[in-house]
Amino acid sequence: MPAVITHHIFGEDIAGALPDGMLSDEEELLAFLLANQGPDPLFARRLALPGRAAACHELAHLIQGGGVTRALMALREGVSRLPVPDEGVGRAFALGLLGHYALDRAAHPFVIAQQRALGEADPELAACAREVHAVIEADIDAWILWEKRRATVLERPAAGNLMRTARVERVGGALLSQVALAAYGRVIGAGEYALCMRDYELSLRLVDPAGSPRSRLVGALERAVRGRSLAEACAHYVWRTDECAAANLELRPWENPFSGEVRSASFADLFDEARLAYPALAEAFVRGDERRLRELVGGLSYEGRPGTDD
Repeated sequence: MPAVITHHIFGEDIAGALPDGMLSDEEELLAFLLANQGPDPLFARRLALPGRAAACHELAHLIQGGGVTRALMALREGVSRLPVPDEGVGRAFALGLLGHYALDRAAHPFVIAQQRALGEADPELAACAREVHAVIEADIDAWILWEKRRATVLERPAAGNLMRTARVERVGGALLSQVALAAYGRVIGAGEYALCMRDYELSLRLVDPAGSPRSRLVGALERAVRGRSLAEACAHYVWRTDECAAANLELRPWENPFSGEVRSASFADLFDEARLAYPALAEAFVRGDERRLRELVGGLSYEGRPGTDD
């Protein structure tokens, strides 16, 4: 699945596909862009009691793992229950979450295919699959920032993609709490989302840019405890080139790990596929057409795994 920068840029690109008036002010745009991070910030919950952090991590796994249509309809219901002053921010947040899904399901099989290919080539890499996955995502992040915005993480730090207001955090937290209970039978406090965002922003500030003294220190401390560093693997390099092996710009064949389909699409191709798929998903969601939404989801989870939309 792509990481923080790629999801933000995707959100910027699809914002223009929304009908006029759907994002009526700056705060609603912030809500839309922040929600394009999807459930990923839930994984960042660290500065908490173990049980509360684990509950956030579990919810992120559940959202990514399946039941997409059920969760989206619960999300829509949650928006309808918001106080009138919060409805616009809630609608924007919900549409942003849908953007995260559109990109994740298109790109995740591609990232997994690369991760597994590297593991097959080198058993040592197979043993650190999470770190390899993170390096692939971080490289794509840094590359797409340069390719689409001609900027690096020095000019546009990754943490800057998490701009938000207190209301965006509050409304987003309320909606995710609703999804947790209605779609997955889990109880998550509405205030947890804001705390996840705090932890996510802190983690990005600690490790970027890759190779900085602070990033190396964080990596060294983590390696002293567990032998390798996921935090350092997530760090973004200062990227000033259009080349990127992780983006498969040479169009080499790769196999979808879930369907077995062999493709030669680059990450740029998959990004565009997701961008073109988004308007139909958004229309079905806004209309509340569950049958059409389920048809467009096509049984795919956020991971791109088929047969998961129960």
